[in-house]
Amino acid sequence: MKINREKPLTVALSTVLISSMALSLSLTNRVQANELTAVSSKTQAAELVTIDAKSILMAKLAHLDFFSAKFNQQVLSDSGELLEQSSGELAISKPNLANWHTIEPDELAIVSDGQDVWFYNPWIEQVSVFSLSAAIAKTPILLLTSKDESLWQQYTVTQKKIIQKSTVTQQITNSDKISEIEDSFVISAIDDNSQIKSLTLIFDTKEQGGQLTQFSFLDATGQMSNIKLSDFNAQQKPAASLFKFVVPEGVQVDDQRAD
Repeated sequence: MKINREKPLTVALSTVLISSMALSLSLTNRVQANELTAVSSKTQAAELVTIDAKSILMAKLAHLDFFSAKFNQQVLSDSGELLEQSSGELAISKPNLANWHTIEPDELAIVSDGQDVWFYNPWIEQVSVFSLSAAIAKTPILLLTSKDESLWQQYTVTQKKIIQKSTVTQQITNSDKISEIEDSFVISAIDDNSQIKSLTLIFDTKEQGGQLTQFSFLDATGQMSNIKLSDFNAQQKPAASLFKFVVPEGVQVDDQRAD
């Protein structure tokens, strides 16, 4: 029987989810920033020039040992056309544990147990399984789970803020009182042949610790996937059973793990 391979976009999405919660393994505490220039008192986007944006991103994600949330996803073509929409629930727990459950329009389950990643499609009664280590090697975005900080040399990280200031000034410094609305990090691949060109993580700074509210990634075909989170819960640890996958009876297994 011919095996029905998972869509590259689905695989890429799951690796983003699995990886983004494990950054504390290589956490550093350096958080330094240069000055910003303000152009008006209106809400505006400003790019924060940092000594080490990667360390700042690690510090933010280090607060997220676990969480659960609902999600809404949109996939857009390179011309901005809406290709598909989906919604469901997800749960994340360190290290490398993830459960992504698409409910609408078609059910799909993606489970990482810390060693293997399972992609289950109940409609075709098939599950594909990959080793987490192999996924890291093949999917650059999974560098977020690695202890090897040298991997970051293959990527650039830019920090951007949506800020609001009540008065017009010429300079905004770290000592000024400003209202930050969103804090985002764009992780871009240096290699032109990378399957995932960039990953953007967006935090709502109005929430204590900076709550992750959405993320998006751009693939090599120009398609953009935008995922918005709601009912975010970082207080109650997800049940361990969510991160264990038992193959249902009669389901075909496509085992992509190395022998």
